Amino acid sequence: MLDGNKIREFRLNLGYTAKDIEVLTQDQKYGTCISKSYLEELERGDKKNPSFQKVVVLASILGCKLDELITSYEH
Repeated sequence: MLDGNKIREFRLNLGYTAKDIEVLTQDQKYGTCISKSYLEELERGDKKNPSFQKVVVLASILGCKLDELITSYEH
């Protein structure tokens, strides 16, 4: 499952606002746009199943690996 807290942490560490992410993803090279409200829903955990493409785009913009955005479960 995607970890909204990790997304927010990476975003803030880069100094990006949610609006910055929206503007960056409007670039046609990404093939998908992540709106400010959608990103905020992901960060809060309200959106549970984003498309794989959106997760890949987020990881690319945030400069992290896909698995760094995934919740880890301790056994």
